[in-house]
Amino acid sequence: MLLYQLTQWFEERTTLQKALQSGADEDNMSLLQLRIQEVEEQLHVHAERWKNAIQEASYLQFPYENPVWDDDMVL
Repeated sequence: MLLYQLTQWFEERTTLQKALQSGADEDNMSLLQLRIQEVEEQLHVHAERWKNAIQEASYLQFPYENPVWDDDMVL
């Protein structure tokens, strides 16, 4: 779900940047720049949440143990 949200924010940012580059008037330019800043802040928040979710999931994994290398079986 987080990755989907990131994709949505990226798409909105791209659309806003294209609108800004197309030469909007002064009032719209400032509104577009403000919205781009808001979207970029959301991108950073969601990216941080995604990164933290991945790190938390990696902490929950058990290390792989190979039974062939078990100390009890060594002669």
